[in-house]
Amino acid sequence: MIPCPSCGRELKVIVSTYDVPFFGNVLLTSISCECGFKHADSVVVGEKEPVRYIIKINRENLFTKVIRSTSGTIRIPEIGVAVEPGPASQAFITNLEGVLDRVENIVRTAMRWNSEDEEKVRRCEWILERIRNTIEGDEELTLILEDPLGNSLIVSDEAFKEIMSQEEAQKLKTGMTIIDITGMSEEELEDLV
Repeated sequence: MIPCPSCGRELKVIVSTYDVPFFGNVLLTSISCECGFKHADSVVVGEKEPVRYIIKINRENLFTKVIRSTSGTIRIPEIGVAVEPGPASQAFITNLEGVLDRVENIVRTAMRWNSEDEEKVRRCEWILERIRNTIEGDEELTLILEDPLGNSLIVSDEAFKEIMSQEEAQKLKTGMTIIDITGMSEEELEDLV
């Protein structure tokens, strides 16, 4: 029995796997309780070679598909933005304009939190202006998508793709706990389960 963190009653747990285009096998979990508590999560099963995609964002390619796994890091160097995975990181499928929209929302929140600091507010306004200029076609920004587990993707012939070295990949956050089971005995593996 798994107790509900809200009320202590038994949770209903549903686990299934699906083959999702661009991601491969994904483990889906759904947890719910009669009290109304719910939680759902998806985890890509397995890993591929560490990968980096680079694309210039402009008005013509705003609808280019971006698939970011829970282990993906997004960087926009011209405006100093880095979105790194954390323990509650979620995968998403969007487009380049959707990524800019997410960044814009984060910057607007940061601007509200720092409303008393003129320098930080000016910096936020500058970032928002650069995003607007890119959407309107007056400039370009570079989007870099890095994934040490190889499960993220930019679906475009315009995107430059490269395999990252293991040294580069090890410097990235993954947003999850990873257990390397190579070289473990059967007894050690049993203790994990």
